[in-house]
Amino acid sequence: MKSVIPKKLAVDLMHVQHKLFEQDVATLILFEGAGGNVMSRLVNEIISAFEPRGLEYRYNNPNELSFVMNQFGQVPPVGKIAIYDRGWYSNIIEESSNENLHEIITMIRFYERYLADNKVNVIKIYLNIDGKTLKKYSDSYPLPIDKNKGGFLCAGEGDYKKYSFNNTSTASIIESTNYAYAPWSIIDVGEFKETVTNIAEVLLNRLSYRVDHPNVPEEHQILELYPNPRKELDFSKTLSPDKYEEELERLQLKLAKLQMKLATSNKSLCLVFEGWDAAGKGGTIKRVTKCLNPRGYDVFPTCAPTAFEKAHTHLWRFAQNKPQPGHISIFDRSWYGRMMVEPIEGFCTETEYSRAGDEINMMEFIWSLDDVIVIKFWIDITSEEQLARFNARKDDPLKSWKLTDEDWRNREKWPVYEKYVNSMIEQTNTPYAPWYAIPNNDKKTGRIEVLRIITDTLERELNKKKKD
Repeated sequence: MKSVIPKKLAVDLMHVQHKLFEQDVATLILFEGAGGNVMSRLVNEIISAFEPRGLEYRYNNPNELSFVMNQFGQVPPVGKIAIYDRGWYSNIIEESSNENLHEIITMIRFYERYLADNKVNVIKIYLNIDGKTLKKYSDSYPLPIDKNKGGFLCAGEGDYKKYSFNNTSTASIIESTNYAYAPWSIIDVGEFKETVTNIAEVLLNRLSYRVDHPNVPEEHQILELYPNPRKELDFSKTLSPDKYEEELERLQLKLAKLQMKLATSNKSLCLVFEGWDAAGKGGTIKRVTKCLNPRGYDVFPTCAPTAFEKAHTHLWRFAQNKPQPGHISIFDRSWYGRMMVEPIEGFCTETEYSRAGDEINMMEFIWSLDDVIVIKFWIDITSEEQLARFNARKDDPLKSWKLTDEDWRNREKWPVYEKYVNSMIEQTNTPYAPWYAIPNNDKKTGRIEVLRIITDTLERELNKKKKD
């Protein structure tokens, strides 16, 4: 079928797509509005104007969508254009009476700011359609659509009265989310060819503007608002071997039972382990997983990002491993590298570092709204204990592989790292994703404390009554 977009306009769109690719700019084009099939027909014409190898298409059913979905795992890589046939706005328009609407809009503002600050060009197009036009489009379909049969043909139709700008609630939502870094373009749907052309012209203008005016990321004020549990650590605690084995068996059995309860709940668990080199993160994780059913957990060791991962926003690769309901994700090092290693080693800019605390807090808060229980551990040892463990590893042929020149080099930077660690905790030790500092000079004491915190937290959270 012949495209309805004028040839010159289509060629110009293709050219600007290539320029954005050369500039390593990711673009997210979000379509919202009533009439699922009207939108899909209009969007399909727009898709045909771009080079398909540089394009991603995603349909989101508003009946299955909310803002607390895994937004961070769906961001397009640099050089790509992602077209969203509906997104996070459909659900809040459908549920505009939600008592948490103000909170959700605030999250959307932070999320879209996060996208803009991380080289994602956000274009939002709202298709405003009246009942008469909607019926005209429906009557033009090759076959009548039976909404009772379900499926993608009748998904996302929505109540056009809710989506109309005559609805003050909808108009208010769009107005309150019309940010300079992610503005709305409102298009009144009329005759098909004219509407497609109007959309294409808006896209050309917005994409061309980004080519000529690269986005300048925003620098944030670093706010150290939260208490730092590291300041109250007691490294003198020890545990006898007999008491250790007794507590270990008791807590592991309790955790195994709680995993079974978690598996049949709507909740999931995310465990983050950070700490000094040789602090004992791996050994602690082993004692946690020893009692678990392997079908219900995954351990994700964090290494330097690959080229493919670098093409996405910095939280994207971690969002891929967000735990599903009933499951446990365990991170051996995590997204907190952005607040420690990266600024010290020059792997991120000062501006990127300044935003990290806010961006991480936002992701963890959204996860918590999606019933993810987030627990973060800083496994702590003294500088003297680290030196003793380094020397022990050096002399042990079974462990010497664990010790690298980089470990010794990082040790020399202990005071610098400690400054960043304390700031990281004080920026991100939130009620919904708390940090626990674990004194681990005595590994037995540390392991028992970690297991106690996990079991106590799981028991408390799983016994909470679900809000109506």
